[in-house]
Amino acid sequence: MSEPGEAANGTEREALRRPANAAALYDGDTGVLALRVRQALVRLLKGPYLDGGRDERVWTTLLDSQDVLRSRLSELFLTLRIDHERKIAVVRPVDPELLGTASRSTILRQQRALSRVETILLLRLRLLLDRHSTAQTEPTVTLEELSDVVAHYQPADQHDALRDADTVGRAVQKLQARKLLLPTALDDVFLISSALPLALPFENIGDISRHLEAVAESGGTDDGGGQPALDVASEPALEPARSQEIPEGDEEGAEDYEGAVEVPA
Repeated sequence: MSEPGEAANGTEREALRRPANAAALYDGDTGVLALRVRQALVRLLKGPYLDGGRDERVWTTLLDSQDVLRSRLSELFLTLRIDHERKIAVVRPVDPELLGTASRSTILRQQRALSRVETILLLRLRLLLDRHSTAQTEPTVTLEELSDVVAHYQPADQHDALRDADTVGRAVQKLQARKLLLPTALDDVFLISSALPLALPFENIGDISRHLEAVAESGGTDDGGGQPALDVASEPALEPARSQEIPEGDEEGAEDYEGAVEVPA
């Protein structure tokens, strides 16, 4: 005889499955999950994160079916992280070493190394988000403020107005592509994404300032060739990089899609 809790869990699992007598969603469909659960799974895989504040329906599905979603993601060596307070969910790859191998050929969602300027901006944005949260104000930031942040941490003898403006502009585009900076109705004004705490999971806010100072003290220009200070998840890729299509209008970000997946030898 099954326990009441087991019966309830069984009922919930059945509710998530497509009825056996229901028509297939498409020719050759052998899936068992309900349409809404499949849609939530796709949203998680597409990334860079799922924002429940912007899509309450998908968020509700995520919470109601997180066990089965975690199971499906586990099959792909991915884990699900949920910030219930901010209504943010992200998918992260399992460390290959936990699988008993150093190979990354099994990982669908790679970690992209940040440049020095991107690291400085993200750490500063993380601090600003926390301050706005405490003050209960809208977490916005201007392009001018972002430029001032980079200039502040740039060695005086390495200032170059045109080069610095180009570097900041490219860094901001990258952060927008990952939806860590969101557009507003005003040009050059951005909303700081509430997904940042999951992208940069510092438990102690003081650690952020110390990390920021350490990056600043490393000096050097931002040529993208230095050692990464932090990693954030890149776009997931389910096909080899050579065959992957670049989203329309994102040609400038094509470099982020190159090498997104390692093709097994």
